[in-house]
Amino acid sequence: MLRDTLQNLVESAVESLIHSGSLPETARIPVEISDTKNPEHGDFACNFALVASKKAGLAPRQIAEMLREALLVEGSIFEGIDIAGPGFLNLRLKSVVIAAYVQKVLDLGSSLPNSQSIKTNRNLNVEFVSVNPNGPITVGSGRGAAFGDALVRIFRAAGAEVDPEYYINDGVNSQQMRLFAESVKAYALNEPQPENGYKGEYVKAVAEQVGELHSGDSPQTQPLEWWQARSQELMIERQREDLKTFGVDFKTWFSEQSMHNSGLVTSSIAKLTANGTADDGCFRNEIVREGKEARLEQKPEECGPVWLRSTQFGDDKDRVLIRSNGRPAYIAGDVAYLESKLGLRGFDKAFIILGPDHHGYIPRMNAVCGALGYPADRFEIIIFQIVRFLKDGKPAPMRKRDGNIFELRDLIDEIGAHAAPTSSHEEQQRIGRDVARFFYLMRSHDTHMDFDIDLATKQSDENPVFYVQYAHARICSVLNRAKEAGLVAERLTPELAALLSNPRELALIKKILDLPMEVARSAKDYGVHRLTTYAVELARTYHHFYDACRVIQVEEPELSKARISLCEAAAIGLRCTFDLLGISAPERMDRAVLVEETA
Repeated sequence: MLRDTLQNLVESAVESLIHSGSLPETARIPVEISDTKNPEHGDFACNFALVASKKAGLAPRQIAEMLREALLVEGSIFEGIDIAGPGFLNLRLKSVVIAAYVQKVLDLGSSLPNSQSIKTNRNLNVEFVSVNPNGPITVGSGRGAAFGDALVRIFRAAGAEVDPEYYINDGVNSQQMRLFAESVKAYALNEPQPENGYKGEYVKAVAEQVGELHSGDSPQTQPLEWWQARSQELMIERQREDLKTFGVDFKTWFSEQSMHNSGLVTSSIAKLTANGTADDGCFRNEIVREGKEARLEQKPEECGPVWLRSTQFGDDKDRVLIRSNGRPAYIAGDVAYLESKLGLRGFDKAFIILGPDHHGYIPRMNAVCGALGYPADRFEIIIFQIVRFLKDGKPAPMRKRDGNIFELRDLIDEIGAHAAPTSSHEEQQRIGRDVARFFYLMRSHDTHMDFDIDLATKQSDENPVFYVQYAHARICSVLNRAKEAGLVAERLTPELAALLSNPRELALIKKILDLPMEVARSAKDYGVHRLTTYAVELARTYHHFYDACRVIQVEEPELSKARISLCEAAAIGLRCTFDLLGISAPERMDRAVLVEETA
């Protein structure tokens, strides 16, 4: 918005200087508008003169002086332009120019984050979480769930169509799923547990549910496949419920077994065999090609395992697709799954978000993408790093006293119960979800993070979640009191907007206008953490404005109306940011006042 306007003005000035011969064609480089290091130096800064100096063959200050002259024309939006250091342009805008953007924010409303789209218009598939259906969603997976869901929201705000997807590892050949079924059956029928079987409350709970739901099916006489199907069904339902509580909703739940049933695994491997990127190990050098077609010259009795020649695409070793016994290896499903995404369903790009122990998966899957014949830029794996939980300033192993897994639902319940002990369970879950999501997203996904449980349950301005939500609740309180006083915001005319000239008013407007830029940057490099930082900065800027600028002044109704409009714009900025982060925007908060009220 405002930064776009400044960027366009500087670019036009550069083009004008090039056209007049003052600058050479080589000076045509991207223009960047940034914040000044000190607000007293101006509203924004531009380093174009420094960056273009070498290509233009001119001193930075000489370029800066030409730009300043080209920008400071009659009727410009600039109050002044200073040249700092060797050639920085410090841009000082007229306050009425900044204030006029308040009404633009009010007009955009919930579309504010979309107003600086990266113009991808791409159809994206984002797979994340995808916990095997033999266990619950753990606190470790919570970081991937929060990150993946926020990234989906950001991609959508940046103009893309996005299909968030959960991959169900339900292949009938899965040894893990068979062992889980054996464990559930043992609990249900009071039999000895299998060696290395699954244990814990959640396994017992599934066993009890199988017995309750299927008592008429005589469970004790059913084969293991029967137990596997029902155990898996119940575990997936539990995962769905926990993710819903966490605010995550998948458009697609994709079954691994469906690809085996439909023949997609077989046809995808046949595609690799035909293009020469997969072959029988015994006949590696005996691929017969006829035009674009290819076939293997081999005898069935001499057939060995089928290999993906993934080293041709940067992998560290070739991978077995079909074992000697005819059973597909796990990567066979990966091949079919990627073919489903990029081929059958035609997504422009597919993302997979994985935990920190999956780095080795990247070259393997990139090789699969290349072997299938798809460009590398149509597929990407994003790795999120380990989260460490702290209590009393010390690492806290997130396991229950009885050794059971500490689930994501446990974290939500613990935070909510400690933060709001007298509230309803529903309200506690809302608070627990909001705090957990915000904390998971406070650090870049590619860095290790500490999750401070003590801080997460604090009802004070030290807790960033309560701090930012209180800013929204405070605005709602102000707007309600204004309405009671008979002061209702009208459309912000240029005359009313001109009343917003206090430095803290202008700082708040500029901060609101930064949201589209933060969304565009996050969509480009997946830095979702920028939005938690932005939320805190916007809340702080609002509190600073509120402390210095009295909003409700019956004796000055016009100024009050202008400031009420600004409050409404700030509320829009906060709500939009909260929506991207997947947290709620409470209109009131029944707890100790975090920021002391001023009259």
